[in-house]
Amino acid sequence: MSLYKMIDIKILALVAVFLIAQSNAIALDSSLTTNVTVTATSIFSMEFYTDASVIYSTAVPFSNVDPTKSLVYPNGRKEDDGKSDTGVVCISNMGVPWYLKMQGVYSEGLFAGNAKYYYTQPWDRNANQQTDGTLAGSVEWTPIPTESSNIYTSGSLDTVNTPFGTLSTFSFGVDPRGLSAERTYTVSVTYTMTTAP
Repeated sequence: MSLYKMIDIKILALVAVFLIAQSNAIALDSSLTTNVTVTATSIFSMEFYTDASVIYSTAVPFSNVDPTKSLVYPNGRKEDDGKSDTGVVCISNMGVPWYLKMQGVYSEGLFAGNAKYYYTQPWDRNANQQTDGTLAGSVEWTPIPTESSNIYTSGSLDTVNTPFGTLSTFSFGVDPRGLSAERTYTVSVTYTMTTAP
């Protein structure tokens, strides 16, 4: 065999070995796996809300009440001022309908007809629009109930309302007729978010 043929065979053999090595390197894979585990917490909560238009939370003051009026507003409030006295945010990710209830406990000498609240359709803080839930009563001045009473039922859009919740705002008024001068009266109002109608 001539020297040129031997060199050609060796070159061909080197090329063949190189091609085999290259094709094996391209076919290799190496993988790792990460399992991301998510555990959601149940959220069913309420909190007070205040801003420039919702001015009180745990105490609503009525001082220097004019006994000649049929409805007196809290300090710093007047009719049609675009404000509310208290705000309550209800938040749930439970996926079941929930209810907002209200109850007032009256001090001696103050009666249900003396203390009233005004409540309109709540606000969906996620969609930035009114909720699709149902008010239990009419939009009018209503005596604060002496028993725990349903005032709102969540709708399909705010049954799950995380992360920002549903905002209910309340205005309060007092009919001072029949109240004694120089005496302090109180109504302790409790809001309850519940899944029980």
